[in-house]
Amino acid sequence: MIASSRITPKIILYGLALNFSFWLLVHLPFILGLTPRLLIIESSIATFFLFWAFLFAMVLNLEIAGEYRDTRLLRIAWLALAANAGISGIRIIIESQVFDLIWEGYRNGYVFGVLQHLAIVPANVCLLIGLLTMGWSYHRVGLGFKIEKRDYASMIGLFLLIILIFVFREGLTQAQSPYSLGRNLQLIGLFLLALCAAASVVLHRMAVQMDGGKLAMALRVLAFYTFLRGVLVLAEALRELDLQEFSGFDRIPEFVFRLGWQAVPWLAALAAAYRAEMTVHAAEELKQKRAANSELANCAD
Repeated sequence: MIASSRITPKIILYGLALNFSFWLLVHLPFILGLTPRLLIIESSIATFFLFWAFLFAMVLNLEIAGEYRDTRLLRIAWLALAANAGISGIRIIIESQVFDLIWEGYRNGYVFGVLQHLAIVPANVCLLIGLLTMGWSYHRVGLGFKIEKRDYASMIGLFLLIILIFVFREGLTQAQSPYSLGRNLQLIGLFLLALCAAASVVLHRMAVQMDGGKLAMALRVLAFYTFLRGVLVLAEALRELDLQEFSGFDRIPEFVFRLGWQAVPWLAALAAAYRAEMTVHAAEELKQKRAANSELANCAD
C-alpha cells in the first residue's frame, strides 16, 4: 500500500489545482491581449501534469487490482482501468505540441490523427472492459441495484448524438484523412466512448444507491470521468460539424474545453485515490485493533 498511503485524494486535488494555475498563468495574458499565444509552453505544462495524473491513476489501479487476487471480475476491472490510464498517458505524449518543434505541422497532419486514435481506441476498449466488469461484479452481489427510467433516457440520448455525428461525419477531424485507418479508428473510438458513457450512467446509479462511503465516491468520480470525456468529445465533434441546430457550441470558449480536458486525467486519478483510501483506512483500523488487543493482553498478564 505504498502508493495508496502517499497518493491521497488531497494530493490529487492539489495536483489539479497546480495544473490549472500554471496553465492559466500562461493562457490568461493571451485572452487579455497582453501576450501572443504561447502554445508550446501551454502544451508543455499540460503534457507534464496530465502524464503524471495518468501515471498516478495507473499505479493506484494496479495496487487496487492486487487486493482482488481471489475476486476475478474486480481484479480484471481494475487491471483494465490501469491499462486505460497507461495507454492514455502515452496518448498525452503523442498529442503534445512540443513535437511541432522537431516535426513541422505535426499536430495538423493526418499521421498525427492516426497515432492519436491508435492510442484512443485501445484505451477506450480497456475503459469499457473495466466499467462493464465492475458493474457486473457489483450487480452479482445482489444488493438490489436498479436502473431508473432517467438512466435509460440518458443512454438513449448519448446514442442519438453518436448517430447524428456518424451521419454528418464529414466534419470530423479525420474525415478527410487519406488514411482509411485514421477515419475508421475515429469512428470506432466514438462508438466505444458512447458505450463507456452509457456504462458510466449505470455505475453512477449504483454509487447513488450505495448511499455513501469511499467506494461510492470512487464510483461516482469514475462515472464522472467517463461521462465528462464523452461530453467533451461529443461537444467538440458537434462544433466541428457546424450544424445550425448546435450553433450554441460555437460560442463556448476554447479555453473551457481545454480546462475540461485537463481535468479528465485528474478525475481518473481521483477515483482510484478514493478507492485506495478505503484500503488505507481499513489497514489503519486493523492496526489500531491489534494494538488495543495487545495492550489488553499485556494488562491481563
